[in-house]
Amino acid sequence: MLKKENKNIERSVSDFLNFRKGLSDEEKSAEAGRLIEEIDSVDVDGAYRNVRKKIDQNRSSGTGISFLTFITRVAAILAIPLIVFNIWNFIHKGNFSQLAENEYTLQEISSPIGMKTHVVLPDGTDIWLNSGSKINYRIPFVGKCRNVALTGEAYLHVAKNKKSPFILKADKTKIKVLGTQFNVKSYSEDDQIEVALLEGSVKFSFEKNGKIVSAKLKPNELLTLNKSNKHVFVKKEKLFKYIAWHKNILVFDETPITEVAKSLERWYGVEVLIKDEEIKKYKFNAVFENEPLTRVLDLLELTSPISIKYKVGKMNKKTNKLNKSVVTISKK
Repeated sequence: MLKKENKNIERSVSDFLNFRKGLSDEEKSAEAGRLIEEIDSVDVDGAYRNVRKKIDQNRSSGTGISFLTFITRVAAILAIPLIVFNIWNFIHKGNFSQLAENEYTLQEISSPIGMKTHVVLPDGTDIWLNSGSKINYRIPFVGKCRNVALTGEAYLHVAKNKKSPFILKADKTKIKVLGTQFNVKSYSEDDQIEVALLEGSVKFSFEKNGKIVSAKLKPNELLTLNKSNKHVFVKKEKLFKYIAWHKNILVFDETPITEVAKSLERWYGVEVLIKDEEIKKYKFNAVFENEPLTRVLDLLELTSPISIKYKVGKMNKKTNKLNKSVVTISKK
């Protein structure tokens, strides 16, 4: 009796495996998904009670079916879907490139206004996000390519992986690297995109007049792309002022007051108003390391012909939200 039961189980398993050979990858994925749902829906407690009931009945009635045979049946029924799922899961863990679009999870990380955020991606890549910036990437992350989408500014130290190039998308541009350190500034409200390469190499690509245009950067080179006319300019540059922000160092190097205003808004989460057109031609030279806003404003006012007023934001009783603090810059 036991041998007959075992042969039936073996035949069932053999038939099942032969059937699965003819399934496509999509059908196997769908099957695995259904099995997961079925496994999740199993009433484990109820199944256990039924098993116990069956055992007790067999003991009291003295029927010929053995306890071992009954357990073998149960184990076979439960094992088949688990084996199928584990095989599917094992194969796809090593082959992420074959996963369907809906089998990925989209991850988004953002850095609030007035703050900076350090992120370590699943491959070991370090990313520092500047104020008001965010990145999106998919999990599983490492496949044929490691794709990250950026809005805002980020400093990246990319983990090397020759089999999986790192591709950063910013606005309508693409930066391809294997392992390097570089900074990308791509705020939606800015007129240009900046890429500063500290070490390694990157390939910068964008579309112009229906064609893909590329430029390769070498260490200590700065690339700027004008968004309106698609003009690209690459030059050798001292990059400290472009990358110092990720170490909480704010650098103004012949920086126009309009750019100073943008930096203050992003760094400290305030609103900056420039009252006089005449002072927009002023440029500033200063370095601030971990300085509070009031200290920065005091030093800027002392070293230039401008007057600065700072109004601290107050709680809006109607919306129960804090209004932004306002910095007003005018001519002395």
